[in-house]
Order: sequence, then structure tokens, then C-alpha cells
Amino acid sequence: MKLVFLGGEVPSHRILLENAGVKAIGVNYWALKRRGLPKTKDYLLSERFEPDVHVFVDSGYSSALKSNLSAMELEAYYAEYQDWIALNEERIAGATEFSHPHLDPDWLLEQRETFWEYTSPGIFWPVWEPSQGPSELVNLAKNYENVAVSGASIEAELTLASRVRALKSQFDFDLHGIACAKPDNLRQVPFTTASTMSWLSPMMRGETIVWDGTKLVRYPKSMKAQARPRYKRVIEDAGLDFKKIIDDDPNEVTKLAIWSYLQLERHLEKRSGSFNENNDPLLSDNSDDIDDPGNAETGGIEPVNSVPDMRKELVSRDSEEITVLPVFGVTNKLIVDKDENGRDIIKNAPILSSSTQSLRQCDTCFVAANCPAFKPQNACAFNLPVSIQTKDQLRGLLNTVIEMQGARVAFARYSEELNGGYPDPNTGVEIDRLFKIIEQLKKLESNNEFVRMTVERQTSGGVLSSIFGDKASILKELPNDGLTEEAVTEIIVDAIED
Repeated sequence: MKLVFLGGEVPSHRILLENAGVKAIGVNYWALKRRGLPKTKDYLLSERFEPDVHVFVDSGYSSALKSNLSAMELEAYYAEYQDWIALNEERIAGATEFSHPHLDPDWLLEQRETFWEYTSPGIFWPVWEPSQGPSELVNLAKNYENVAVSGASIEAELTLASRVRALKSQFDFDLHGIACAKPDNLRQVPFTTASTMSWLSPMMRGETIVWDGTKLVRYPKSMKAQARPRYKRVIEDAGLDFKKIIDDDPNEVTKLAIWSYLQLERHLEKRSGSFNENNDPLLSDNSDDIDDPGNAETGGIEPVNSVPDMRKELVSRDSEEITVLPVFGVTNKLIVDKDENGRDIIKNAPILSSSTQSLRQCDTCFVAANCPAFKPQNACAFNLPVSIQTKDQLRGLLNTVIEMQGARVAFARYSEELNGGYPDPNTGVEIDRLFKIIEQLKKLESNNEFVRMTVERQTSGGVLSSIFGDKASILKELPNDGLTEEAVTEIIVDAIED
């Protein structure tokens, strides 16, 4: 799979990408026209991009949805877009068609037949929308070499991944994602290309995007002060200036994002999937933002995303200010111990316990965007009073974990079915984890008591004598102190008489 870096219509972005070694760049014609096309000469891609760079063109239909243009104005824009495609046809690797709800479907179909059918093979990318229905997706896959879908369509159509896999087994076509380089999208949908503007997020939103060696990690602006120092070695190995990144230099943090996405692309090409050798996802996204960095044009003004200056000098704390780490609770307990002379003494001993006190703050919390109790500049509203002191408490905890894990297994199986029923190894892992927890609960509830003894003796004294000592000889004696002499004589006489 190839990643396409959008934003090439902005000269500074194009230069930044080409200098970083990017070979697939996307140009949005809507944004290009808004910036202003040359009035005295044609805008030729061959004059602005290096010969070895593959140029992909987006018609800007998603931007047109937000406009107030009439149907006549939209038709005029589509005509200009087609003329520009014809002018740069030799330099374009792929271009999406233009569509809009205000345009007549029959008129759009006529445009396909009168213009796109005569362009170079592979250039035309018809765009599928969920409103067109599954049958239209089948029709496009059957009749065209390339089909494009937007990131919004993938979010709206949850069964798209399974549908595309089924269609690719029947028809020879390539699927292209537009602004959809989100972790779940790349992991589930078999794209040939996926375009993204997320590489601009560090410049526009102060985010941090870095390849940690196994996966792409993305942090929002609120986490950059904690995240960036962790990757000092990675940043320096990539040939970037670590100090500039800490100081939030817009160009340097953007170079880091570009380099990171290129590393991800190499991994995807090697493994033809979105998992590393340990079957872990190749992306870890700590940001819920859609694949859109906001306004990609700054008007010549570089945004300021710098965090407050950090203290450089280490100052020793006053002993009265030093306290126990808040994640632990400490209580004193009287215990009996021995002193250096071996005498018993009673003393206080600190006993560690878990603490229910939370240091989480809403402004920096990982789930702040989705938390129902979010409140700016406040501590966490939730408490986790977990106490395991008795056997019943431990049993209750295990029962709760079993129920949670059972729900995870059920949802994993549901996801497996939605994706065509192909066995997902993650589902098996979750099932194994469930059985391990159940086994622990069964051990806790087991009340079996037994004694197992193996005894062996090779001397003449006997095994019982070795175990029980002198008392073992009692077992050889007859009851009532044995037989007297008179009793023995009486037994003999009775025998002779008989």
C-alpha cells in the first residue's frame, strides 16, 4: 500500500515533501483554484513537481459539499476541472471524479461516458458514497480499474471492509482511500493507496507524530511536552534536530511526521498488512481527530504551538516537602520482631496498600474528548475503590473481570463475523485469556483436602517401628496381657481329649 501526502497545491508544502523524499503527493484542485490559478499561463504539474514524483489529484468534492454553489456553478466547476485534467493528463497518476448531491445523477453518468472514458487508463477514479448503495459499489468494481472512497464513507459504512474483500476476490480493481489514513481504516480496508493530510497536524495543531520502530504513534498537542522527550534517540537517528523539535519548530516537527509516515509505508509494503511481526497494530493513535489538520494554509504566518519553558536546573527539595508517592497508601502496623540480641520487641512497621486517590486531570486526560464527566481545570470525577482483603473480595473481583472479558470475546467474535467470518487471531487470544481467568477462579473456590504419603523401609525393624517407635510393639501383643500358663495347659488338655 502506498501513502499519498495531500497538500501539494501549497508550494511550501510541496517543497517540504520533495526534500523529505516523498514520491506520492496529492493535489486538491478545489484548494488550488481557491489559491488562484495563473491568469497569463497554464498551471502545469510538470513544471512544479519532480519527474519521479507521482501526482494524485483530488477533485475537491468534499470541500464542495460545504459550499453554497448552485447546480449551474457546480457544473461549470466540473468543466474547468476536466479541462485541467486533460491539460495535465500525462503527469497525473490518478484523479477522482467530481460529484455533488445537487448534480443530476444522469448528467454525472454522461460525464463519465463523454470524458473519463477517453482519458489514459487508470487515471479515472469514480467515487463511491454510502448513499449510492451496495449495488453501485459492485457495479464500480466490475466496470472500473480503480474505485475511490472517502474517510467519511468508511466511518459511515461499517461493513465496507468485508464487502471490499469479497469484491476483490471476484473483480480485478484497486481501492483508493481519500483522507482516511486513520489506524482502523488502514488496518481493516485493503487499500492500494490511502491519502492523508495528517502529516500537517504537527504544524497546524501542535500534534506529535513519530515512528517508534514498530508502529506509528500520534499524540495530541496536550501531550507533546511528555511525549517528545521519550523519542530523543529515534529523532536523532532520523537525522532531525531534537532541540528544534522540543522548541516546537514547525518545519522540524513536520519533517518528523513525514519521516514517520514514510517508515510506516515501508512496513506496509513489506508485510502487505497493518500488523508487525508480533501481530500488534502498526499504529497507535492517541488523538481522536479526523484525518484533517485544519486549515492547510497559514497565510505566511507560522503558528505558535510552543509549550511553557521547562526548568533546566535541578533544585533539592526540603525534607518537609517530600512525601510518599500518591499511587501508594501507607499504614503503620504493630509487629513482633527481634532485636540484635535476639530478644522479642514490638515496633511499628509501614505497610503498603493501593491508593484510591487519583492524580488525573481533565485537561490532560487521555479520554478527555469522550469523557461524560469532563470539566476543564478539574481533577478526575471518578474513583476506583478496589480493596482485596478477603477471599470474598477476591472472588468478586475475578467474577467482574470474567464478565468484562466475556464481553470482549463476544464483541471480537461479532467483529469477526462482520468482516466475512475470516478467523481473527486476536479473537483466539481473548478466548484463551478468558479461560485462564476462569481457571484462577476455580482454584480459588476449590476446597479439596488430602494427605499423600509414600513410605519405604529396607531394615529388619519394620516400617511401623520406624514411624511409631516403641509403641509399634503393642500391635504384636494379645489383648488382656496375653495367655497365662494355666490357660495354655487347659488348651493342650482339651486338644488331647478331643
